[in-house]
Amino acid sequence: MIGTNKMSETVITASSTAEVVYPPAPWSLTGQLYGSIWTVPEAAFECDLAPAFVPLVNFGRIGVFAGFVDYQAGSILTYHELIAGVVVRLKGRRRYALNVTHIWVDDEASRQGGRAIWGVPKELASFGVAYAQNNRNFQGTAQAQSGQNLAQGDFQAVLGLTQGWRVPTPFPNLQILHDRPHYTSGTFWSAIQFCKGGMRVEASSPLAALGIAGRKPLLSFGGRGFKMTLQAARPVGP
Repeated sequence: MIGTNKMSETVITASSTAEVVYPPAPWSLTGQLYGSIWTVPEAAFECDLAPAFVPLVNFGRIGVFAGFVDYQAGSILTYHELIAGVVVRLKGRRRYALNVTHIWVDDEASRQGGRAIWGVPKELASFGVAYAQNNRNFQGTAQAQSGQNLAQGDFQAVLGLTQGWRVPTPFPNLQILHDRPHYTSGTFWSAIQFCKGGMRVEASSPLAALGIAGRKPLLSFGGRGFKMTLQAARPVGP
């Protein structure tokens, strides 16, 4: 629990069907996001990136992001997500963007659509989520279909905007789709808040390859009441 506040809790179990129709791009999405940022020593980063991508390294450290997303009513699909990635650039270019290295959802249409439209490596997982103080505080867990613990999160807001004030944050993305780099540009509008606590990753989690297992985040934050639209990925020219 977070403090003494009673939290509403929901447990969601992933399911899969053989044939699922996913909506075409663009996807309009709204909900809540809670994430953390680390700066990881380059030697601790063991995640294999596509050969076309080069991670952004500053003073021997790599920036890593991981977080929970709750896509709520008003979204083209409603589902939960655990997402992680690293800032990269395309070899020979100066354009930087987030490369999603790991991602799990609890909706099969989202899984298939994410892979087909954007090239993000979505897998299925089960989630537990709980909120308090009008979505200012959040707890989350995610488990792979095998039962393996993927990550936990415990966020307690300390400073931030009211939900009626949303600020824009660019959300550029680079992924490999159809064996070539693709780029997606989006803008994320939300009431940003800074949080105590944050994401926790165990050494047994696939996210440990990012070098974040057992490490305290540099910064944790919430994006309350966010709105964003994701256009279809487009190939990056030669």
